[in-house]
Amino acid sequence: MINQNAWYQRWNAIKVIRGRYSQVTLEHLGIYVTIAIALVMSTLAIHNTLRFTERNVVFVARQPLFLPIFICTVLVSLYLGAIASVSVSRERDRKTLEALMYGPVDESAFLLGIFLAHVQIFLVALAFLFIWSNLAVWLLNLGISLEVYSVFFVSVVMASAIVAFGLLTAVWGDKTRTALVIFILILLFLTGVQIADQIVSNMVVSSNPTSNDPILIIRNALAIVTRLVQWLSPYAQLIQAMDAVANQSWIGFITNLGVLVIQTFVLLFGSVKLLTIKGARG
Repeated sequence: MINQNAWYQRWNAIKVIRGRYSQVTLEHLGIYVTIAIALVMSTLAIHNTLRFTERNVVFVARQPLFLPIFICTVLVSLYLGAIASVSVSRERDRKTLEALMYGPVDESAFLLGIFLAHVQIFLVALAFLFIWSNLAVWLLNLGISLEVYSVFFVSVVMASAIVAFGLLTAVWGDKTRTALVIFILILLFLTGVQIADQIVSNMVVSSNPTSNDPILIIRNALAIVTRLVQWLSPYAQLIQAMDAVANQSWIGFITNLGVLVIQTFVLLFGSVKLLTIKGARG
């Protein structure tokens, strides 16, 4: 009975925190500006695809809505991950985190409440994207299928992983500025490794059979790191999930979805454990 009462109090605390932080974020202009920018960029992406089709009389996109959806979900998830990180570290900066821990709120309730708040906001942004997608389908006489809905679903899990990563960087970095720097630098590193691998892979190798590839070691090292990054990066998993859906490889899609779920769980679990070890004071 005591355990049931404790779980009820914790769940009630989670709901209160979720409501508080979701309301605070929705009351600020930032999320709406981010959604607007994301939708404008998504519109430009599909417009460029259609212009290419008009000029070349060839429609090369297997699913023209995939790129706009990717652009929109990446921008919104980045914003929400950063805001989630700020939400946690700001409580520590203001010395209010310790006061929260004296009540029915513990580390898991606090972090889960903020996590659910920002996932909820992502769902709001996804509703705008859903309306935009249906409007694009209607105006351009395109088709929207189960594939698109599958990408919508996996994008929610991807955003959950990014928000959980934001929470981990907040607990890790303590101060707001430090947390944001860690958040941005790690994401830039994950993205930069993949870009560098693409650049190096596309470099022309000497055709002389007697000479060695001067950057062979760099190629091999980047290839290994890129494979690791593809498993660690939520965005890489989203891209692979989109490719799997486009190729009708549902086993691959489920694999990518499972990896994202595991990433989210590990990041959340790590955030709670790290906050428990460091304490409310840091």
